[in-house]
Amino acid sequence: MARTKAVTVRVAEQPFRRLMRARRAKTQSELINTLLAEEDERLRSHRALRTTTGTARPHELDDRLL
Repeated sequence: MARTKAVTVRVAEQPFRRLMRARRAKTQSELINTLLAEEDERLRSHRALRTTTGTARPHELDDRLL
């Protein structure tokens, strides 16, 4: 069963408009959805890093990329 999340946030109008311009968002919902998607991706990345921490062996690292 899919769930819908609802969040209520108060943000001052000027900083919000500046962020919209900086992100080139046309609508408030577009900006909010973009920010939520970025946060979800950040959380997924951190989760993946935590689960793989310490699993690489020294011979598996390519120091040219470091």
